[in-house]
This record gives sequence, C-alpha cells and structure tokens, in this order.
Amino acid sequence: MAPPHFDIVARLREIAETGKNSDSQVAAAILSDAEFATHASIDKLAQRAGVSEPTITRFCRMLGFEGTREFKVKLAQSLAIAGRFIIPSPVEDVTGNSVPSIIAKSAADAIQMVTKLINRDDLDRAAEIVVGARMVRAYGSGGASSMAATELENRLFRLGIHASSHIDGEMQQMTAAISSKDTVIVAYSLSGEVKPLIEAVTIAGRYGAKTIAFTAPGSSLASAAQLILPFHIDEGKNVYRPSPARYALLALTDMLAMTIAEKIGAPAVERMRRIKNLQGLHKTDAPNLPLGD
Repeated sequence: MAPPHFDIVARLREIAETGKNSDSQVAAAILSDAEFATHASIDKLAQRAGVSEPTITRFCRMLGFEGTREFKVKLAQSLAIAGRFIIPSPVEDVTGNSVPSIIAKSAADAIQMVTKLINRDDLDRAAEIVVGARMVRAYGSGGASSMAATELENRLFRLGIHASSHIDGEMQQMTAAISSKDTVIVAYSLSGEVKPLIEAVTIAGRYGAKTIAFTAPGSSLASAAQLILPFHIDEGKNVYRPSPARYALLALTDMLAMTIAEKIGAPAVERMRRIKNLQGLHKTDAPNLPLGD
C-alpha cells in the first residue's frame, strides 16, 4: 500500500524518465493529461498510453495501490491540491507579458482585494486593542505570514508599543503561555490551518490575552481568535509568479499601524521624530529617506 504522504506526481515523473519502456509510456501518458487519467476507463487509458489493459493494472499495483480505482483517487487528490504545478498553464498576457507589469498588476490587485474585505470598524477596534496592550506579540509561520509578523513588530516599536515577533511554533506557544490580560496576540496565516500557530493563539486566549488574526474566514485560526480581519487572495494560474499575498499582508499591516499611530497621536510623532533625528546624524539626504531605512 502506498504511504499516506506518497508524492504520486514525483514518482510518475521518475518512472517517465528512468522506467522501463511500458512503465515509462504509462507514466508519460498520465502526466501529459492527468485530468483525463483520473476519469478515463482502463481501456481508454491503455489506449492513450499505447499499452495493454493488464499493463495499466500492473503499473498501479507496482506503485503500491490495490488497483486503478485507488490510484485514480490519489492522483485526483494531488490534482486538487497542486494541479496547476503539474503542467503549468501558459503565462498570462499582461501588457505585453512584461514581468514588471505582471508583478505590478498582481500586487495592486491583491491590495485592492483585501481593501474591499477589510471592515473599518474591526480595524479600528483592533487598533484600540493594540494601543491598550502592555505587550503585543506578532505570530506568523511560513513565507508571507512570518514576514508580516516581523514587519508588525517593526511598525509598532517606533510608535512606542512594546512588541515582539515570533515565527517559530515552539516559541509562539511558549510566549503564549506567559500571556496575561494585558497581552495582545496578532496572528497571521493565509490558510488559517497552521496547527502550532492555532494552538498558540488558543493558549494565549486561555490566559486572558486578546487575540487578533489576519486569516481566511471560516478557518481554524478564525475560530480560535477573538477578532478576525479577513484575508483572501486569488493566486491565479501563473506558477512562475511569486505569490502576491505578501503585498496584501503588508498593506493590511500598514492599515493597522497607521490606525494605531493616529490613535496615539503626538507621542507617536515624537518617537518617530527621535528616530529621524538620529538618522540625520549619519545619512545624507535624510529628510527624503523613509523612516528607519
């Protein structure tokens, strides 16, 4: 029996490249149209591969499946999760198919999407919660979410808010365990299904912390957190383009940071002035540079 985490596509590619003739033919035929292979009858699949029907059955058993039905189920699951990466679609045409244009458009679209989703009252409430905190801990895992958590710490300390970011699941849970009613957790997760992160938010909540999450509506993290700022991005079909999710998360982080800064008012401006003054001692053209860069 094939193991539960068996990567069927990787194995098919290996066989297509190095397997014996009939096995290589079957693997290549399946990879050329995986969607067809999940639905085709055994005789149609054999015809497509140019082999006999018993060869198809033997091939499936060689991979560790009881028969073609179990093989098709596993292939269908792989297609549902990562189908666009099996045979990439043609690159979309955006302003002459220019890479800078594609990146610019995807970033703008992502920011527009989360701007439409954000609820101004919830954003305002999140800012009030953060302003009233003794300690803010930003949690994120993976790529865009961990970057956003780190950036939130960067945004908050210059406003005079005690903040730290943690991208390791064990550290998230340990810091969550020392939370109190004066602690605020801001968690980032695109899927909302990262188990250590969800557990950390749950733990912090048990100790009285207020918990805010930028995440997918209806996700496990959304259920664990007290205040949800919804997040959803259409990843599109261009597998060569980096995910635009990080632009959207940074935009949401900036929305929260700006709302917080406005609530703090003059004391926040004074702290930023100090930082800018320090920078001016070491950099040329300091007045025209971003704060902290």
